[in-house]
Amino acid sequence: MKEILIVEDDNVVSLTLKNQLESKGFSVTQIFNGSAALRKVINSFPDLVLLDIGLPDVNGYEVCKQLREFYHRPIIFITSLEDPTAEIKCFEVGADDFVLKTAPFEVLYQRIKRLGLRPSNYQPATVLDFGDLKFIPAATDCFYRSIPLGLTQEEYELFYFIATKQEMAVSRQVILKVLKGADYDGVDRSIDIKVARIRNKLKAVGLSPAVIQSVRSKGYQFCYAMINEHVSIE
Repeated sequence: MKEILIVEDDNVVSLTLKNQLESKGFSVTQIFNGSAALRKVINSFPDLVLLDIGLPDVNGYEVCKQLREFYHRPIIFITSLEDPTAEIKCFEVGADDFVLKTAPFEVLYQRIKRLGLRPSNYQPATVLDFGDLKFIPAATDCFYRSIPLGLTQEEYELFYFIATKQEMAVSRQVILKVLKGADYDGVDRSIDIKVARIRNKLKAVGLSPAVIQSVRSKGYQFCYAMINEHVSIE
């Protein structure tokens, strides 16, 4: 069954869309803020994201930009903003379509079908593949040569997010804002603790902990080259 993620903070709008889409044969999940949406996509890779612009923590434009770092399935903005500049902005950040909330549901449904999404065409969740190291959303874990790292959900989300940045340094501020919807206060060490735990789990399966590198004054960086650097398992 095709899965659709609704990212909408208005409970009534979200529930109405959910009921209408389920009546067409889709499986639907509701999320009510931007950071939760990013975590959900990392974990389940829905077939389509319906995304509001005015979300309470991370706005829809920023969510779309972050998603496009690793998610290449359809994104449709649903909004009450009847403004051409808003529509243009949606496409600039990587959306596939734009539908007003005031439009009849059949308009949205036809746009979804136009993007090739029909309830009968199931495809498995996308695997993020770095050769011997693979992130598998269905398992919410990372595997090295088929050996699971045994990551917790939060560790998986963090490691996955850093890996999608294609060897660019990611700051604690960005990580906290994207994954938690919170601002970094310069004191919070929760990200550092999780990175340390992930590194220990990398080492436990024979990988170098330097797969996640610390970049002074910038944050953390995924280093693909270190996947071939093995360590001894004691």
